[in-house]
Amino acid sequence: MAPGPRPDDPAKPTPEACPADWPPPRLDSLLIPDARFARAYRALGDRRRALIKRAIAAQYALNPPRSNLRSVLTEHLPSGLVRTRVSQPRPLVLILLDTGLDAPALLLAALLPALAARPDDVLVARLGGRAEAPDSLLAVCELAGQERVAALGPRQMERLLLDAAASGLPGLVLHADTPALRRILASRPLRAALDASCLTLRALPLPQRPGLWRDAPGRLEPDDVALLYGALPFTIAGPDAVDFESFAAGRDLLLLPDERAGQGRATCSVTESQLGLFSWPQLSPDLFALCRTTYSSAP
Repeated sequence: MAPGPRPDDPAKPTPEACPADWPPPRLDSLLIPDARFARAYRALGDRRRALIKRAIAAQYALNPPRSNLRSVLTEHLPSGLVRTRVSQPRPLVLILLDTGLDAPALLLAALLPALAARPDDVLVARLGGRAEAPDSLLAVCELAGQERVAALGPRQMERLLLDAAASGLPGLVLHADTPALRRILASRPLRAALDASCLTLRALPLPQRPGLWRDAPGRLEPDDVALLYGALPFTIAGPDAVDFESFAAGRDLLLLPDERAGQGRATCSVTESQLGLFSWPQLSPDLFALCRTTYSSAP
């Protein structure tokens, strides 16, 4: 019987070394300062902070730190073939957002999986000025342990992506699929640089048909939904207006009472007790890993 895969202890995988030009030195001047994070945290108040902390805890339970991304497995086959598989986290993850991805539930669905993979560098870059960054966004980043948030104009965002492309790092760029970011990514010089780079890009499409179902008044408080899900265009309904199954069908996000858990045919359903959760099917855990396979012969 052929021996199975085994860890190859002498050759521990090492992360890609960050070249001297990443991160670019000018990035420091574009990062939102610690004092702004502190003001945002205080401004939210106890109740809203508690809602965000609960959402972070739930998302963390779905995406705990993944130590298994860093491994070397060697398999010796009877034919003399040796297969070696090396896995490690991507060294760089950029999360690009604008007002479309400010909502805590949406940002956490990208940020927590990225942090769980333990890359060398995670950077959140928001399109807009420092003063425009909402308190909820900054509080989410601070509470999740992500305090490197840059505020960039369109040209600065394009330059950052050009720097990432030129770094040679096999990084991952997650970006909100919004008109403003699509315009930046459509720039011909940038498009050519990205296509020639080692970067992998993934668009994060915002929910287009979100729905909220109430069986009784006073459930799923509007202020809580607005804090956690931002300006998503929720259609709100209840049993007096429409049949539940008809309302739920085809929804890409559905908020509903706990007693309706498991009902409906929405792509992503979230009950009231877990308000603040969301997920993107595009973000599989393997997306954050680099895997290489070598075939050789036994000595």
